Amino acid sequence: MRQRGGGLLEVPSEQPWDAEGEELQERAFFGAPTEPEEPRREEEPPPPEHYLGQARSLLTELRPSGFGELLVTEAWLAPTPSETADERPTEEERQRAWSRRQELRQLGLLRERPVLSYDARTEDYWGHVAAALEAAPQAITDPYTHFAAAFAEADPSQLPDFQRDLREYGREAEAWVGIGKAFVVIGRMKAALAAFRAAAKAEPFYPQAWLNLGLCQIFARANAKAVASLTRAAEQSPGDLTAELGLAVAHYHAKDYARAEERFRRIAGTTGVRAAARSFLACSLRLQGKWDEARSELHLLQNSGHPGWMALAQQCRDCVQRGEERRAGPKADRRRLLSILATAGSVAGGGAWVWYSLLHDYFKYQPQLVAGPLLVLFMILARAVRGISRQESAGEFGNAEQGLPCWQATTWVRPRKPEL
Repeated sequence: MRQRGGGLLEVPSEQPWDAEGEELQERAFFGAPTEPEEPRREEEPPPPEHYLGQARSLLTELRPSGFGELLVTEAWLAPTPSETADERPTEEERQRAWSRRQELRQLGLLRERPVLSYDARTEDYWGHVAAALEAAPQAITDPYTHFAAAFAEADPSQLPDFQRDLREYGREAEAWVGIGKAFVVIGRMKAALAAFRAAAKAEPFYPQAWLNLGLCQIFARANAKAVASLTRAAEQSPGDLTAELGLAVAHYHAKDYARAEERFRRIAGTTGVRAAARSFLACSLRLQGKWDEARSELHLLQNSGHPGWMALAQQCRDCVQRGEERRAGPKADRRRLLSILATAGSVAGGGAWVWYSLLHDYFKYQPQLVAGPLLVLFMILARAVRGISRQESAGEFGNAEQGLPCWQATTWVRPRKPEL
């Protein structure tokens, strides 16, 4: 006999106890439906393969994590098409839409989330990235995703074997490379860099040592060192796509856009990672003010037939148009003159206030009345210098649609502030 809520419920003693049957009897006693409820479908995570097959892009960035940074790879879907998708927007309409998107981003109101995200806090991250590349062959992928997938075959369980191989003649460099890759997978980046340096020292003409060293230096933001290492790798293995791509990216990070242009031009294409190289090539040309050459490369990318790269090419063409209007267009000199006049007026007003304060000895008796105007004056000057020099801020780049990368707006070029 069991007592439930003030009543008695009899359970036949001659039948074996059944947990599911008892649960159904209790549901019947309290008036609940006797059929078990099916699990809610929205609580079940959808299969990753379904989303990866429809992914518009696979993008990898460095994100702040504690006192350091963490590799994160995300899969993005294309945005939901609008009701007027049949009508192609004009250039003016695209620029207005981009401006609204930038305003929402700066205000923190742009809510977009990837459908899948992997990070390097676990050893499975590198294998997940390689599997994602295989599952989404039509997605836009950046070079960094390919760099991360290059370490997918590393196996930390083989560290003792690599340690034994260090004592064998002729296998020292290969063993150090294996140790370095294992350290990358388990998150010991400094130890991995030391291992790759040891491999390069043991065998200076071993391209894999220089290649892996250069890729890890890119992950560590040591761009100048990455250029030196990947130059050795590209010289020792002519035609190696990963070495050439890594060297071009390292030049791009170091803001040596002329050399980046030269390297990207060697491997530019219209499919896969070669299409990413062509988009980087167009960006390098745009940052050098070679507007027509940048448009020519984007025209080739736009005629590739791939919907993702076509959308990215259109985004970059709009970016080239904005850059040319700002730096070389007919209104550029007028905009610069207005910026100079506004800055001069601000400086004159601030200087008059400071002079007036000095005449009344406010520095001595009421310094707080002078500190405020001085702070505002400094902020105006710092903001105006960029406009006078025609330098572009991060907000003048940026992507136009969800899932479309912008190489000048990534954390590789403009790192985010750390969490701690």
